[in-house]
Amino acid sequence: MSDMFSQARNVVFYFSGTGNSLKVAKEIAAAMPGTVLFSIGSGVPPALGVGVESVGFVFPNYFMGVPAAVQRFAEGLDAGDLQGKYLYAVTTHGGSAANCLRGFAARMKAKGLELDYGASLKMFSNYVLLYDMKEDVDGITAKSNADMRPIIDDIAARHKNKIGGPLGLYNIITNNFVKSAPDKDKGYHISDSCTGCGICEKLCPVNNIRIENGKPAYSHRCEVCVACIQYCPERAIDYKNLTQKRGRYHHPDISAADFIKARGSGL
Repeated sequence: MSDMFSQARNVVFYFSGTGNSLKVAKEIAAAMPGTVLFSIGSGVPPALGVGVESVGFVFPNYFMGVPAAVQRFAEGLDAGDLQGKYLYAVTTHGGSAANCLRGFAARMKAKGLELDYGASLKMFSNYVLLYDMKEDVDGITAKSNADMRPIIDDIAARHKNKIGGPLGLYNIITNNFVKSAPDKDKGYHISDSCTGCGICEKLCPVNNIRIENGKPAYSHRCEVCVACIQYCPERAIDYKNLTQKRGRYHHPDISAADFIKARGSGL
């Protein structure tokens, strides 16, 4: 049994690229003393402690469904370790909530586990590879913060709700994206403004980046979370010729240092 979970009452497994889902995970932890955060990109966790009462999953919607890293994580979980605990999921999205929560609930059900509670939260849309981003960060963030509160209250109170089954059309869209994601990093290029600071390497939730000869190099197991692009202090990372003039975003309350600390400490 891991020391990380030995004293925990609650565990939140999270996956985040630009900080939106990490913001939700941290707010849940703040509302429930004795909560430990664990990055899904770190791989399948060791066994939970006997005192763990609730287990949550917080992650973004990727092209109508569940990110590949979260899918792999769910498949590797020990179902017996989760039996008898309050299980919930919160998915974040910029556009439609689509199939993400439903798809994850179905994956858990296939393992013999039923989610007690699920919610989808609309936050700032930031997939910069596809579009330029809205400018009203403060307004959209204020709205998502307000919408987040009743979700966190529900979780803290151990409320339960019903989650519908997955919708087949969305599964097709998600699967096509998941198949193409690992090699998307072949389209990334690094400008001369890169200082080799290593922030991108430390932020990448799946350890897809390493610094070689003072520049980031990609290993082609990308999740397209765009953390490297969005958090780069020099705007030195771009995708093909599409993102040079587009804005940059990370959650206003989640700095690169916050992100790195959360990944490294499990706190």
